[in-house]
Amino acid sequence: MRALRPFLAPLTLALLASCGPNAAPEAEPVWQDEFDGSTLDASKWTPQIGNGILSGSEYVAGWGNNELEYYTGRPGNVRVENGELVITARKENYAGTANGQPANFDWTSARLRTAGKFSRTYGRFEIRAKFPTGKGLWPAIWLLPEEPNPYGTWAASGEIDIAEGWGSKPTEVAHTIHYGGVWPNNVYSGTTATYPNGGRMDGWHVYALEWTPGKLQWFVDGQLTLTKTAWWSAKGNPPTGDADLYPWPAPFDQPFHLLLNLAVGGNFDGNPDASTPDRAEMRVDYVRVYSHPDEGKSPGARPDMKYPWTPAVARPALEDGNLVYNGTFDWADTDPRVGADASRLDGVTNSAFWTLFKSDGAATLSNDGGALKVDITNAGGVNYAVQVRQDGLNIESGKRYEVSFDVWAAAPRAMMVKVGGGQDRGYAAYSGEQTVQIGSARERRTLTFDMKGVTDAAARLEFNLGNAGTGPVWIDNVVVKAVGEAASARPPAPDGNLLYNAAFTQDSAQHPGIPGVAGTAYWSIWDSGPNGLSAAVQGGEITLNVARVDPANNWHVQLNQTEVPLVAGQKYRLTFRGQASDARTVGVVIGEQGGSYARYLDATAALTSAAQTFSYEFTSPVTNLAAQLQILGAVGTPGDAYTLSFRDFRLEPIN
Repeated sequence: MRALRPFLAPLTLALLASCGPNAAPEAEPVWQDEFDGSTLDASKWTPQIGNGILSGSEYVAGWGNNELEYYTGRPGNVRVENGELVITARKENYAGTANGQPANFDWTSARLRTAGKFSRTYGRFEIRAKFPTGKGLWPAIWLLPEEPNPYGTWAASGEIDIAEGWGSKPTEVAHTIHYGGVWPNNVYSGTTATYPNGGRMDGWHVYALEWTPGKLQWFVDGQLTLTKTAWWSAKGNPPTGDADLYPWPAPFDQPFHLLLNLAVGGNFDGNPDASTPDRAEMRVDYVRVYSHPDEGKSPGARPDMKYPWTPAVARPALEDGNLVYNGTFDWADTDPRVGADASRLDGVTNSAFWTLFKSDGAATLSNDGGALKVDITNAGGVNYAVQVRQDGLNIESGKRYEVSFDVWAAAPRAMMVKVGGGQDRGYAAYSGEQTVQIGSARERRTLTFDMKGVTDAAARLEFNLGNAGTGPVWIDNVVVKAVGEAASARPPAPDGNLLYNAAFTQDSAQHPGIPGVAGTAYWSIWDSGPNGLSAAVQGGEITLNVARVDPANNWHVQLNQTEVPLVAGQKYRLTFRGQASDARTVGVVIGEQGGSYARYLDATAALTSAAQTFSYEFTSPVTNLAAQLQILGAVGTPGDAYTLSFRDFRLEPIN
């Protein structure tokens, strides 16, 4: 049958072209692999080896997803036979390496890519494949940028997932794009599609992506399953507004290369269990890439879309002040307060406005006499492995909130409760992560917290039930309401300075400062990981020693002070003295701590080897009783070392 499969442009594209004198160009084949040989074509594919990757100089184990497999290029994990590519995941004891050190792994598999051999901007990418089933198996067909980070590290430069399969959900396939800012300020969007005609992932299917300027379309067996026409990429980290946006349609306007892999375990489908086969195969019949008649068209103007800095519309509180809708689990879907777009728990009556999230956990949910019953069958490895939550709470800056609920369990256990932000707020924890002990008798639990961050009209209440044993837990009568004003902002220092310990002479048990560095109360430092940051104080001056510069990001090292109170509309002046071992330009930021990391002052200081005084003025756009001051490091040649020294910080309101 293989001899009868010519490499032709598919009908969906051919119908787009016409025969007139002004016809758009027809789709043409540009690259293919029919896997007709006996071995993998090394001119087209390269196996990636290992269980992780270097991000800069930092080793990221598990490919950033806590995956278990070690990828090899062995015939036992990747081979070509009978006109098909076969990627095999195997449960075995395998001796590999992690960050250059010997390490043992329980699973092996293969991951292939065309990087350096084939990449393309726009076109139709078509793959005929079938995926294995089994808990923890994660087959994927996807695209990554060919050039290293044209718009910044992942995911500012984009990722396109043509097809990803959950081994435990054989009737579903995921299509996703990743974009936005540099992690953790990235976002993603997509859909979970059901296979056409009652199909399953372990049958043969044609997965296709049609990519044109400003549009991405996914197809399964010729059926359109998703269209995306809105995304963005930002150079700020974190991005703070439209001025940070790269030109539309970035990042999906650059060449991308193909990847095929079969992962095992991790965040997507959790880890294998007793039902998972010890050997599983992902088979690929062909990979074909075509031009597209529309790839030369203009992407048009940037579409309207929501960004992390786009203000959310606040949902009003109920008459009794409760911000939680249907906290008693008795609102019927016919209730006028329940709209058609309200979230619901699958198969659970009277569950409007509630959402279930699972990472590597599993649970069965039901309405048990007007209470939500969560029967955890797999506790997973993290507290959010089973998460019941409600989104859309309007948590206002400067207010104190009370969280209360009834809870009980079949056996004593714990859960983590949190009121915080969503993905576009960096999952900030406004309430902190509060552990609640649960007994077998129904009891009322009450927590309070002060909202010191910027108002979030799309906050969420989370009940995190993972990583704490299996069995049922019941939740009922959930209330979140404002109960007064937050504790007063900290007063200025005796000399009127809004920054504490500006002379680097104080120690405090309540505000301990930089570990091991005396005189740094109220101050902290942060290092992205591989930069070798250390600090020292002498004579009222703090010195930051950076052993290895990050060539791309000035936030790789930070000197911070938090809990700085600011008032909307008030003008402020910041001054300090600074110098460096050689000429270095550092970032000077005052803004939001966590959340969207909005910057109220976003400036630089050109330091030299001679100490200078720097002065800045800004007007705070919001009232934020817990803003932060940040001095950000300097970019430079990779591996370069430098020192920064500062003293006499002062922040004060001015008329």
